Amino acid sequence: MEPTITASDIVVANTVDSGSPELGDIISYCHYLEDRDNPVVITHRIVGFSKDGYRTKGDAYDVADSYVVKPEDIVGIMRLKIPYLGGLPRFASTSKGLIMLVIIPAVIVITSEIYSIFDCGGTLK
Repeated sequence: MEPTITASDIVVANTVDSGSPELGDIISYCHYLEDRDNPVVITHRIVGFSKDGYRTKGDAYDVADSYVVKPEDIVGIMRLKIPYLGGLPRFASTSKGLIMLVIIPAVIVITSEIYSIFDCGGTLK
């Protein structure tokens, strides 16, 4: 969906119950590739309607998607985006991010707790 939505943005969406999608709305929907057990959530813009559902396309593409999105597959309608906030979870999923955001703070907390238990003199409080 670049340039409208980048990989580092977070999308805030309303459920479909709060309104019906209209032409030009950006929706998130479940797309089923091989089987119906493992859907992929895709966010694209509505560019048309058909009797079976909605025609969508990503903003970076010139051609609409080859499939029709059924109304029951829609997860939500985008209401706003929060720029750059999505970069944090992406960074946290890397090995550097895991070390910096999880392991180092955990070691600091554990060390601090051990220090307070033993009162620096080796005796329990």
